[in-house]
Order: sequence, then C-alpha cells, then structure tokens
Amino acid sequence: MKKILNKILGYGVLLMFIAACNNDEEKYNTSVVRNFEIQINDEPYVLNTGISTKFIFIYKNDGDFFANYSSHFRFALENGAYKFLATDLPEQMVPSPVNLNDLIIPQAIHADQKVNISAAMPYKSPFEDLLTMNILTRTGTLRLKALDKTADPAYTNIKTTVEVKRSGYKVADETFIQEDMEVSRTKKTTTGGINYTDDFIVFQTDEAANNVSIRIEFMNNDMEVVSTKEISGSFPIVANAVTQINFNLNEADTPVIENYEVTVNGEVYTTAKKINQK
Repeated sequence: MKKILNKILGYGVLLMFIAACNNDEEKYNTSVVRNFEIQINDEPYVLNTGISTKFIFIYKNDGDFFANYSSHFRFALENGAYKFLATDLPEQMVPSPVNLNDLIIPQAIHADQKVNISAAMPYKSPFEDLLTMNILTRTGTLRLKALDKTADPAYTNIKTTVEVKRSGYKVADETFIQEDMEVSRTKKTTTGGINYTDDFIVFQTDEAANNVSIRIEFMNNDMEVVSTKEISGSFPIVANAVTQINFNLNEADTPVIENYEVTVNGEVYTTAKKINQK
C-alpha cells in the first residue's frame, strides 16, 4: 500500500513539474503589446475610458484575421509578426473579420459614410518599438448650396447624382479601386429650391482625372422628371475637407450651370477650369 501511495505522489509531483514547465514555456512564447499610440489625421487620439469600442484590428503576417482589441488595456500576443490597423468606426470599416488582403471599403451608394482607417502597420515581437497607428480620413465632402432668391414651383424634389471615379478603398496597400460609379440622393423641397443644400461624402480624388461631376434632376410630386441640369466641369475632393459649390438652381434656359463659385479646402475659385489649371 505504501508503495502505491509513493507512486501516486511521484506521479503528482511529475505532473506539477510538467505543468510548471508548460506555463514557463507559454510565458516566454508571448510578449505584451504596450508601446503604441493612436492618432486621427496626425492628431493624438485618446478613447474615452467609458467607451469599450475595440478599434484595433490585428492580422497575422499572411493577412488572416487574428484579434480585435480596445486601446484601454495591454494585451499579450504569441511571438511573431503581425499587422495592426485602427479605426474609430470599427463597425462600419471592418464589419466582418475577413483576410486583410480582401478588406475593401466600398463607396457608400448614398454618399453618407466617412472612411476613417489607418494603414496596416507591421509590428513584430517583442513589441518594444513604439507603434503609431494614424487613422486617416480617406474621404472628403462635396457640398452643394443653392443661392436662389426666387422659387420655381415646377418641382418639389431634387435628385442629385454625383459621378465618381473610385468605387472602393483597399486597406492592405492603401489603394483605391478605380471604377466609375454614381452616388445619388433625392431631397424634397417645399421652397422651389430656395435654401437647397446637401452634402455628399466621397473618396478623395488626388488628381484631376478622378474629379467628380454633378447632374441634377428636378421632379414633381409624382417623381416625374421636369428638367435636368449639369454643373459644368469636374471637381476635386480633398481628404478630410470640404469642396463647396455655390450656384443658382433656377436660372431659366440653362441646362448647363456655368456660373458658380467653388471653395476647395478654404480656397475660392470661380470655375472648375481654374481649379484644374492650378
């Protein structure tokens, strides 16, 4: 009996020793991520402590989704190479945990969604260097503002269509999907166009070839098109900025609106031609 008890005790000590070795091995096969900072458009960003949003996304080096964390706490990762990205709009920017190489953020069809996301930053154990994740706004705002003083009772709805050259943003390599598409919105007007204004959020254009163009349809209560106008020229969109076009909707016999004032990121132009010549 004594021999049996000794054997049981011996096996118990052996199991405890094995467990301790495994714990030590796990301890030394992980490293704690603690030295990182978040920025939004180059400005420091600190998440309110009362908000539990997990806006740090971690991918394995091959792009496979690995984990999603908040910035409130330190966390340990298995030693290795990863890619980190951050966004203050996690549900909209990363709606599902796909491979990083397949993560494409589409242009919102109603032009009502900002795109805020950092580059995918490489980071490897022991995670000692400072990691900066700079969340950049990849979209800008096109603002249309009517200056009319006289109403036109012929229409009660204004449908504005913006033709864009970029249909999506590929996160893995910070490139845009070059594809023509249209975004549109219809607004009801009870003032015959007076005080009409609308904002469209679309991808930054970067160069003149990607500038946006605008078509306006005027419709009655039955949503029948009464008339159509275009705004002459095409217009740049600057990331995290506003391109505002001030014009008259109701000038008679003007299927093409050529008289307008454009403000791009605070700089005023009188025609789209002058913008593109700059």
